[in-house]
Amino acid sequence: MIENPEIQAKVLEWQRRYNIPDGDPAMALLELLNIYGYRGGTAPAPVSPAPVAEGAPAPAAPISLAGVDEAVAEQIRTQLFPAIERLGFQTQELKQKLEEMALDNFAQQVATYHEGIDYCTKKLDVVKKDADALVVQLGKVANSINPVTRLAVLVLMLVSAAIGYVVAIAIT
Repeated sequence: MIENPEIQAKVLEWQRRYNIPDGDPAMALLELLNIYGYRGGTAPAPVSPAPVAEGAPAPAAPISLAGVDEAVAEQIRTQLFPAIERLGFQTQELKQKLEEMALDNFAQQVATYHEGIDYCTKKLDVVKKDADALVVQLGKVANSINPVTRLAVLVLMLVSAAIGYVVAIAIT
């Protein structure tokens, strides 16, 4: 598109900085300027940027058509005017829709939803602590049952052996 590697690097940096995809109308404008022979011509005097507060968006650079044929500049303006006008109408429509939306109700619903989530999270924490306590108690009970079970099995074996001996003597 652009033959000068320095200008091409600046255009690519501009695209990257402002997330401008290749099919964007701004790129089409650059191609249009390239087709009509704009090669930089007389560059306008550099303007020192005004200081920008930290975190504030940088102001847009003014568009200069210096060095472009007046007919081309007029054609560019007439081609861009409907798009700019359409953007203005869309902006107004979006502002009206934003004003019409019940943002307070929506914010209240979101806050209520988050309160419900917080409540459920706290309840789950309580249930987890109770479940952990039950696991500990079951472990203690299981440890206390094991010796009793072994002793009970031994007693049952001895009793059954004694009964078997008595029955064997009684039958013979």
